[in-house]
Amino acid sequence: MTDNGPCYRSKVFAKPCRRLKLKCIRIRPYVPRTNGKAKRFIQTSIREWACARACLNSRQCALELPFFMHRYN
Repeated sequence: MTDNGPCYRSKVFAKPCRRLKLKCIRIRPYVPRTNGKAKRFIQTSIREWACARACLNSRQCALELPFFMHRYN
């Protein structure tokens, strides 16, 4: 879930999403409640996944992402 910023509407962003079979859902403009959900997810994922523990490399962090997503959802 993303806002409608130009970086999320670009082909540069769309290509890896397609490759990873991710569905990009854009929030409706001017709906702060929905935007708040997206921002809260980003804050939580940074705090509890990205910065919770030191990873040796980005591959190790990527391997831990599915476990975080399972817990989060």
